[in-house]
Amino acid sequence: MKFDVIKKDVVTSTNTLLKEMAHSGAKSGTLIIANKQTAGKGRMGRSFYSPENTGIYLSVLLREPSLSEPTLLTTAAAVAVMKAISRTTKREPQVKWVNDILLDNKKVCGILTEGEFCESRLMFAIVGIGINVSTQNFPDDIKSRAGSIAADTSLKDELTQNLLFYLSQEFENADSREFLDYYRKRCVTVGKNIKIISPGKEPKEAFAEGIDDCAALIVRYADGTTENISSGEASIR
Repeated sequence: MKFDVIKKDVVTSTNTLLKEMAHSGAKSGTLIIANKQTAGKGRMGRSFYSPENTGIYLSVLLREPSLSEPTLLTTAAAVAVMKAISRTTKREPQVKWVNDILLDNKKVCGILTEGEFCESRLMFAIVGIGINVSTQNFPDDIKSRAGSIAADTSLKDELTQNLLFYLSQEFENADSREFLDYYRKRCVTVGKNIKIISPGKEPKEAFAEGIDDCAALIVRYADGTTENISSGEASIR
């Protein structure tokens, strides 16, 4: 698919801005990329640290996407990010279900997919991606687990171009769900004891058995029962 790329210097959040544009009629494939976010958004109501010049912060609008599950769109985007990082750096990133891209066990990228539904039909989705290219001096609450891809911004332009290429490829071919095989091979969550964290619920301990064809995490509880989890967070114990 082709993107209509709009470059911004500073925004509150690329997701927030693109959602406003979607409501005003922006077409599918509209993509906003910013140099800085003052209120970057993460999953489960968290913020995403987005300082000036050191990261890639973008969002893409998909109208009535063929994949109607936001988790699948997140997974497809995660594969695009991993392929772009691998091609640019010759290193092999991994993914912690569902949206955290890791290098050397440090989170270097987060993905947030937000959808708007009408009578259970997904009218449009916005896939937001934030990559720490050379970000340093992370806030205290994330500095133990956050990392960057490089020591400087010399790879930023190449990484951006590779990311747009692979995003276009993965979204164009999303119906085949071939990206799931790539995702499964690089998912560090599978085979681990985890804690499932969902808003408003008590954390539950489980074992991660696999990824199903809808990108949900298959978990087994201590009593032997299983469940396919498509929302929330899986913290590796």
